[in-house]
Amino acid sequence: MQRIATALLSFVISTAGCSDHSNNNDRAADQITVRSLPWVAADDSRLVDSLGREIAVRGINARVDGLFDVSFEDGRIALEPIPAFSREDAQDMVRYGFKVLRLPVNWSGMEPHEGEFSEAYFETLDRVIDLASAAGLYVLIDVHQDAWSKEIGEDGAPLWAIVPPPKQLLEGRLDDLAARRVSTQVRNAFQGFFENREGIQDRFLPVWKHLVGRYANRPEVIGFQPMNEPFVSHFDPSQKTLHDFYREILPPMRELDDRHLLWLEPGVVRNYLNSAPLLEQLFPDENIVYCPHIYPSGVDASTYEEWKTWLVENYSSMRVEADSWGAALVVSEWGTHPDAAESEGYIRAQQEAAEALSSGQITWLWKEDSQGSWGFYDVDSATGDWVLRENAVRHFAKPYAQAVPGRFLTHNFDPATGVLSFSFESSGKEQGEALLYLPQHWFDELPTILVNGSTVPYERDPQTQRVLLDLDTQSGTFTVEVY
Repeated sequence: MQRIATALLSFVISTAGCSDHSNNNDRAADQITVRSLPWVAADDSRLVDSLGREIAVRGINARVDGLFDVSFEDGRIALEPIPAFSREDAQDMVRYGFKVLRLPVNWSGMEPHEGEFSEAYFETLDRVIDLASAAGLYVLIDVHQDAWSKEIGEDGAPLWAIVPPPKQLLEGRLDDLAARRVSTQVRNAFQGFFENREGIQDRFLPVWKHLVGRYANRPEVIGFQPMNEPFVSHFDPSQKTLHDFYREILPPMRELDDRHLLWLEPGVVRNYLNSAPLLEQLFPDENIVYCPHIYPSGVDASTYEEWKTWLVENYSSMRVEADSWGAALVVSEWGTHPDAAESEGYIRAQQEAAEALSSGQITWLWKEDSQGSWGFYDVDSATGDWVLRENAVRHFAKPYAQAVPGRFLTHNFDPATGVLSFSFESSGKEQGEALLYLPQHWFDELPTILVNGSTVPYERDPQTQRVLLDLDTQSGTFTVEVY
C-alpha cells in the first residue's frame, strides 16, 4: 500500500470449485468491441491477448466496501471508511483511460473462520467483477494485506491465521499505521507465516484454491496475486522463504486453472532499496507477472526531468528482475496526490518510463477518505459527496494505445504537442484491431490518425472514449501518429 512508513525503511536497513458464469469475451475477432476482454497471457515478457495483440496495462486500484475488510463484529471501532463501488465507478474508470482494476480482497473476509468460506463476501466480489466486466475493465484479484491483519494492523489475515497469537487486538481510528507495520506482533506474524509455523501457510491453501476455482473460467479476471507487499526481510534478507511460498501455491492453482496469470510481488523492502534479489533459475511457470511497487523515498528529484532520470533507472532495474523470473512486468502500485506541486511532472515521467521499458502500471488509488486522501476524488465535507479532481483527469488520463495487433516497438504521448505516436511489428497472424484511448478532454474534435503516412477512418465510442482501429495488418512494421 501507499507511503509505507519511514519506520519500516529504518527497521529493514537496520536488520537487513469453477464458476459456470457465462460471458461474452471469447468471441470471434469480427465481434470484438471496445469493451471486449479476451484472455490475456504472458508471452516473451509481454502481455498478449488471445487475439495476438500486445496490451499496454494502465490500471487503477480501488478499495471497495464489503471487500476491503477493516471493521469488527465485537464492538471495536472500524479502522477507516471504505467507499462503495457502483456501475458508475466502473464506467468512469474506463472513461478516464484505465483498462485494469486491481481489486484488493482480504483473507479475513473470504474465510473469517477456518474452513468456512463466506458466500456473502464472494457474492460481493462477483458483483464488482460483473460491473467491471460490463464496463470493459479487467480485474486483477489481489489477496491484500497491510501490516498482516486488521486485528493488529490494517487488513489481511483473519484472527485465527495470526501465528503466534497476538497479545493485543487493535481498533480504529487508524492513525498509527506506520508503527503497526513494524510492531513486534506484525513482524512475528509474517515470520510465522513464511516459516509455516503451526502449518499456517498450508492452511492458506484452501482459501487460495477456493478463490482460484471460483473464477477459473472468466477471462475478464486478468489474474491472481497471492499477497500484497510481503514482509520477510527482517528475518530473511534473501527472500528465499517468499520465493518458496510462491512455488508452493503454484501447483494448487494450476490444478484448477491453467490459463490465468499469476502475479508475484517482491518483498516490500524493494519500495525503499529500489532493487530486489534476482532468481538464480527461472520461476517454474511462464504465465506470470512480476509486480513491484514504486513509492520513492529520499529521492532527490522534483522536476519532470529529474524524475524521468530516476524512474528510467528504477524501471530498468525492475526489468532485469522480471527477466530473472521469466515474467512480464507491471508496477502494481504507484501514485501521488493529484494536487501535489510536482504531480504533473512525476506522473508524466512515470508513464513515459513505463512505456520506454515495456512495463504496465496500476495507480493507487481511485477513492480514499483516510490516510493521505489520495485518489481521483476529494470528499465534500459538508455533503459527503465524492468530487472529481480535475488534476487527476488532466495528469493521469492521457491518450495511449491499449492494444496493438503485434508487438510494441515504440509508444509515447507528448502532452506539449498533443501527439500520440507508437509503432509495432506485426506477424500478419494477429486477429484483432488496435485499441486506442483518445479522450475528448485531449481531443475535443476527432483527431487525425496516420498509419504509415496514410489517413485512416474511425469512430470514437462516446462512453469509453476508446477507438477500434481496423488496420488490415500484414506482416511488417506499422507507425501510427494521432494528432
